[in-house]
Amino acid sequence: MQRKRLPVGRRGRICGVAVVSALAALTLPGAATARDTRDILVQDRCEVVSFTANGIPCVGDGNVTFDELLARVNPKDGGHHAWRFSRKEAHLKEGQRLVVTNVGGETHSFTEVDNFGTGIVPRLNEALPPDTPPAVPKSDDLGFIDPGQTLSFTLSRGPHMFQCLIHPWMRSVVEQR
Repeated sequence: MQRKRLPVGRRGRICGVAVVSALAALTLPGAATARDTRDILVQDRCEVVSFTANGIPCVGDGNVTFDELLARVNPKDGGHHAWRFSRKEAHLKEGQRLVVTNVGGETHSFTEVDNFGTGIVPRLNEALPPDTPPAVPKSDDLGFIDPGQTLSFTLSRGPHMFQCLIHPWMRSVVEQR
């Protein structure tokens, strides 16, 4: 087989294109990663001194005292608004990963459930109407996530409901397309 020789000028251009392509391949994985994930932040604003005094571990720089949190634990307020998932709804494109990061000061769960409902802390369940049934986890892995930790996973096609089993008003529906 005989190869056709390219004129020097053209070979230089092809080589330049190859170099640019190789450099793009090195820099694009970071950009592609951003498009390949969907982020949800787990948030709270616990104030260290009052939470710790009540036996609740809390780190960070939150400004909501334990008493202020409890004052909002009623069906009218539906729990404290500073305790939340950053997205109540999220849509994942085919192949996207869900990345969940706890940026708050308390441990939370990001638990996939069959139905939204009450959680594992009776006093905090008072944020929901009295006749609310318990949430039913889909698996034994309750998805506990400590402050500063991240969970990353893929989902099967369809809707998925997630709830913090500690703070049952923290909820999100994620649709995998």
